[in-house]
Amino acid sequence: MIVDSIEHVRDYAALLPCLEAGLAAMGDGRSLEVGRHEFEGGFLLVQEGTTMPLEEGTFEAHRKFIDVQFVIEGAEEIAWQEYGDLSCAIAYDETTDKERLDGSRAHHMLVSEGMFWAAFPRDGHKAISHVDEPHRYRKVVMKLPVR
Repeated sequence: MIVDSIEHVRDYAALLPCLEAGLAAMGDGRSLEVGRHEFEGGFLLVQEGTTMPLEEGTFEAHRKFIDVQFVIEGAEEIAWQEYGDLSCAIAYDETTDKERLDGSRAHHMLVSEGMFWAAFPRDGHKAISHVDEPHRYRKVVMKLPVR
């Protein structure tokens, strides 16, 4: 998993196929409508809302796409766990490229406006969460192909 400032995202271009096309499609992320937006090599999911308690819900992991999640406004807390240390809660669905997983939420952190994080297939991740108080957020999830 990568966690960094959005201004450094291009430093990771060698690890993130089609990043430039995704960044061009995203722009500043503020003017895009909530929903799905396609670009050459991947797609964007623009999301807004309020976080849920960290202890609720499950982790997820993907096989076909790398998640690169940009926090445009507000904040979220995320949990991370190595895929091999998690147990299957809902089997992998090839259509949604998602497996739901259970495990320890001991590794968690705040990701705030102006930051991004990237999750690779080995990274179980639980996003849109909070530990104490809910956060409002607007983010862009960039889905880039695993090569």
